[in-house]
Amino acid sequence: METTALTMFNKTVKIENETIWIKPVCDFFNLNVQSQQRKLKSDPILSKLWTKISTDLGEIDQNGRVLLSKKGFLRWVQIINPNTIDENLLSQFLIFQELIFDYLIGSAEEQKRIGDLNSKLQELKAEYGRLGAEVKATQKALFEALNHRYQYILPFSDNTTTTAIS
Repeated sequence: METTALTMFNKTVKIENETIWIKPVCDFFNLNVQSQQRKLKSDPILSKLWTKISTDLGEIDQNGRVLLSKKGFLRWVQIINPNTIDENLLSQFLIFQELIFDYLIGSAEEQKRIGDLNSKLQELKAEYGRLGAEVKATQKALFEALNHRYQYILPFSDNTTTTAIS
């Protein structure tokens, strides 16, 4: 199912300059583009696209084609009535509606996991730094301890011969 959903998203979600075209979605699910544009105009939030009160919802190009921001696109997809979808495409459309947020934004679960992993990494890096400093200090102390042992301090010379006690 994941491959099917990814293929469906790749065919329908066409991003241009951080906005998404509505026509590929309409074409894929056999929706009338003009009818969908009327829905956009009648929606209390998306209607701001036409009045230009809010620029974060998207834009209309010189040919009258509509591009929506991610926020606007998500809203539009969610207000499409599934009863207007061809029954052969309905199951795909319901999957599309269910997964479009995750596809564009990422799921809350993924965001939480990423946040948790980042926190863990930062903790480990801090611990790694502390342990690295401790390793260096211990190595230095060991080196000094080995070099100050009694056997290393005695003044032996290579020319000295020892005689055996009989």
